[in-house]
Amino acid sequence: MKLKGRLKLIYDMIPQCDTLCDIGTDHALIPAYALLNKRCRRAIATDMRKGPLVQAKQTLKAYNLQSIMDLRLGNGLEAISMDEADVIVIAGMGGVLITELMGNQLDKAKKAKRIILQPMYAQEVVRPFLWQHGFTVIDEALTREGKKLYQVLAVVYDETASAPCMKDHLYEVIGEGLINNRDPLLEDWLCDRIKKQRKIVNGMRSAALPRPNLEQEEELLRDLESLRSKLFNNRGM
Repeated sequence: MKLKGRLKLIYDMIPQCDTLCDIGTDHALIPAYALLNKRCRRAIATDMRKGPLVQAKQTLKAYNLQSIMDLRLGNGLEAISMDEADVIVIAGMGGVLITELMGNQLDKAKKAKRIILQPMYAQEVVRPFLWQHGFTVIDEALTREGKKLYQVLAVVYDETASAPCMKDHLYEVIGEGLINNRDPLLEDWLCDRIKKQRKIVNGMRSAALPRPNLEQEEELLRDLESLRSKLFNNRGM
């Protein structure tokens, strides 16, 4: 088995652990790869639909992992018990759904030693949720598959953190770690987000009725363009 792109980046952020839980597992490729490479001792793969678990079962049989991976039908973290998994992967879904799954079982999420998140879209809702509930982003990176860019975050709950904090709106969209680490794909990520933000702003400006958030969205666009100019010397998009 070989992983690449998005799945490989998710795997690379998984630390050595006892039990790995993959939420919304699809084919169970990530937990299977982690078991085969001794990254974890056992794994749990969950999905709220039966179809993906049928596919996951085929993966287990192909690599003889039936005795060390459990397949469970359930909604998010409801399928595992408290303290059962020390590392949790929640990937391949929208940012809103990710925050809902964590929020519905917040105590279980806080017990994990690390959670790997990979929102497919609506990434900007994930960080405010994490900040509000005491989670810290300890690592993040970008990867590309074809023309599509993906972002992966590794987070931990920090019970010693001060009161929940909210940061600049810019960092909800981009991520401080990507900036501090000068991720190789950061400029592409910024350019992509600037194009999307321009569409949002232009759409609001041309709307028949006033849009109350227009000034906020215009400010975000200016901040994104300023950041790109500062980091990449205003090279052409």
